Amino acid sequence: MAFRPIIHSRVYRDFLAIEPKDYHGIIRFYEEKEDEIENLELEEFYEMQQTFTHALFEVGAYRQFLAVVDQAILVTLEGDYILSSNSNQQEQFEQLLFRKAAAYLQTLQTEKAEHVCCELLRINREHELALLLLRKAIRQQDTLINRHTRAASILLFGLSALVILVEVLFVRHFYNQYTAGIELSRNLIFLLGLVVLGAGEALTFWRAYRKSLAFLSR
Repeated sequence: MAFRPIIHSRVYRDFLAIEPKDYHGIIRFYEEKEDEIENLELEEFYEMQQTFTHALFEVGAYRQFLAVVDQAILVTLEGDYILSSNSNQQEQFEQLLFRKAAAYLQTLQTEKAEHVCCELLRINREHELALLLLRKAIRQQDTLINRHTRAASILLFGLSALVILVEVLFVRHFYNQYTAGIELSRNLIFLLGLVVLGAGEALTFWRAYRKSLAFLSR
């Protein structure tokens, strides 16, 4: 039986001519030729679709990325893709899932980012980046602790500024004998604000760490 070389389509060859790091060029080409790309052979379509999806993430088009990433994830699970791809299917799947979580975090959808990170860690508990991203997603969620400690620290910083204003305008000019006490008071108020803010952030970090450990121990 005679050997028949694989003949790729013109669209695919033109796509390969784009520099791999020219993400904007990849996106522009794919969007211009999308109708043609969808009618290509499966191997060519899969590769171009995966490359386009990753390019969206690389340029920071996170909302567009989220609109197409689920399709790209499903592609990595299809038998035809597994047979035609030279890449590691599990690695491709995990990378897309991780980037989906990161894109959710970048678009301030922290609860969705947490959910996707948990799904990824169920698949691969050794995925260190997913664990770090999970903790970051938990920390960024708007909890009662965050709201109260930040509000209290802002109030204390504002009070400290008010005391400074009173000190400069009145105390130093008319009640100089109280200057030392006023300086001590506003410094203590400002320091208290820092302590409250720091305590809130520490509690947030501890909550994220504890929650992530609880998930991994299931």
